Amino acid sequence: MLSRTALLAVVAAASFGCAEAPPPQSPAPPPALHSPFTGFASARYRDPKWWLCLPGRADTCAADLEATELRPDNSRVEVRDTVAPGADQIDCFFVYPTVDMRAWPANHENFDDLAPIASTTIRQAARFRNACRLFVPLYRQTTFGSYFQSEATRRPYREVAVSDVVDAFLHYMGQYNQGHKVVLIGHSQGAEMVIELLHRFFDHDPLMRERLLLAMPIGWGMDVAPGQTTGGTFENLPACTHHGETGCVIGYRSYAAGEPVDVGRAVPSPGHESLCVNPAELAHGTAVFSRSFFHKPPPPFSLVGMDGMRTPFVMMRDFYSGQCVNAGNGLRYFAIAVTPGPGDRRVSPVNLSLPLLHGVLGYHLLDMQFPQGDLVDLVAERAAMVAAGQPTGSAHTATP
Repeated sequence: MLSRTALLAVVAAASFGCAEAPPPQSPAPPPALHSPFTGFASARYRDPKWWLCLPGRADTCAADLEATELRPDNSRVEVRDTVAPGADQIDCFFVYPTVDMRAWPANHENFDDLAPIASTTIRQAARFRNACRLFVPLYRQTTFGSYFQSEATRRPYREVAVSDVVDAFLHYMGQYNQGHKVVLIGHSQGAEMVIELLHRFFDHDPLMRERLLLAMPIGWGMDVAPGQTTGGTFENLPACTHHGETGCVIGYRSYAAGEPVDVGRAVPSPGHESLCVNPAELAHGTAVFSRSFFHKPPPPFSLVGMDGMRTPFVMMRDFYSGQCVNAGNGLRYFAIAVTPGPGDRRVSPVNLSLPLLHGVLGYHLLDMQFPQGDLVDLVAERAAMVAAGQPTGSAHTATP
């Protein structure tokens, strides 16, 4: 199992430097501002260059998403993504994870090279364009190394990142939302930012909770009261529990099934248990993931046995599965397993024996890849609800 020091050596810069002074924060939103934020315009985010993705633009989220499906008999077929009915009537606001791998605490200030951000967004979020209008702001995130500091040391850098995400969200609400229902999606540091948005604008605001279709802060610790859906991270936003539910939260931290789990700081607070929701069970009533997507190549991985593949993605249908497991002391995690059916000749195109996948992070880098088809289906299902005029928000449930 990798130590934190070894983990830094694998995925962060090899050299350390002095901590940089945090840059000025974006202007704080007016204190009296409340939903629906009509007319708010950000001095920064009114400039389209501060958006990695905007609807209708030939940008990162318009990338080629075609996939090669590897079938149980090892044959291959190329498949194209399709747009769900009602996708133009709801919005997805995505916050990408940590891509600045410097090993010292700082904020990401240089946006000259967007390739790492773009690559991550294509893998994790671009496919949601088939279920919603996709908005992805650039932000001055904290570096990877900041997570190995004390909370007090990291706090000023985190506040800069939060100020950008809040500023972008307020601009989105004021200028782009146009009354659409909202899905909030984030992974890792992006999930941390989404949780901040949920705290500030949704958890205690009934009007905003009515606008929320789903929240997906994935790969970041959240907790609930034992046996409950709220009472921990959120007071009023429940963990999703059943098909067609809206206004609720989906989250998990994934690890290899059957292995000891070292989650570091991600233990739930005393008297609480970890929030863990299986997207496949919500979407299709089964632990088996409908469609898993892996990019070619998904750094730091290379695809196994996919030589000659012409598409940027490989898709595995009904090959992996997940289960929320109780590990004691309130800790619950998403246990991922390879579960091929009888006669299935496939092998995982991602080498799951890599040491990086069996330390403190577990399957963190693949959190969104394993159940990606199910995550998109959950949004598409709710897009269809909106298109059909069904009630949504505040934990409504779809009409049978």
